[in-house]
Amino acid sequence: MIRLFFACFLCLCPILVQAETLYPDYSSTTVNDFAGLLNAEQSEVLEQTLQTLRKDTGVEMTVVTLNRQATYNPDISMEEFATGLFNHWGVGDAGKNDGVMVLVLYQDRAMRIELGAGFGPEWDRTAKTVIERSFLPKFRENYFATGILDCVDDTIKTIVVPFKAGEEPPATSDGSFWLILVTIPFALIFGWRWIGDRLARFGTCPQCATRGTIRVSRRVLTSATTSNSGAGERRRTCQSCGFSDVDTYVISRKSRSSGGSGFGGGRSSGGGASGKW
Repeated sequence: MIRLFFACFLCLCPILVQAETLYPDYSSTTVNDFAGLLNAEQSEVLEQTLQTLRKDTGVEMTVVTLNRQATYNPDISMEEFATGLFNHWGVGDAGKNDGVMVLVLYQDRAMRIELGAGFGPEWDRTAKTVIERSFLPKFRENYFATGILDCVDDTIKTIVVPFKAGEEPPATSDGSFWLILVTIPFALIFGWRWIGDRLARFGTCPQCATRGTIRVSRRVLTSATTSNSGAGERRRTCQSCGFSDVDTYVISRKSRSSGGSGFGGGRSSGGGASGKW
């Protein structure tokens, strides 16, 4: 009987292993960079953005990068895998189903924006526009971190903010007019830091008086914790004359519930869009 039990256990082991490795476990409800595409500072900036989004709108948005889908489940499509991972984690509010997942499969050269069931199919085309506008151009040039950061910003202001405001999806054009329209509510929700950096490039250099040459970059000096605020550095640089100045800013303390607890139990019905580069 012991030998029979042991033989049955060995036969079941592959099935158990497959079940356990079907989807990865998350360590954070904001950023799970399993493929290592972000450095510490970029990950911190992204985490702060997603925490602010959840605090101000209640929307759970998460970013996950993996090397290959085949590591977990090679027998289904990327779209099925993204939906399964979304529902396995339970991204978003269980009642509203307004969660968003950005999935990047690095070695597969594929990615997806997975939307919660609350968005409805009319937002799928908007997600496709965001991918083609903000993700894929950067990814094709191997700027993966920049592509992720830009697309998260674009997803928030083009999908999440208008959706939470009860607006219809924007018309599918080049997106320029829509981006201007959503700048104001996005700035009101997330503060002037984000929009200020982007408006700075239209300003005049204080040294050479050239317009449109200022670029702004940020880096984390001290990471925020649940007990202490952090500090960041903001640098303005003129691409024409080389002028540069630096100031510092405070990074708010992390919420104890934003990174350590689980998701809200939301689900997706397969909405969203995919892209390959």
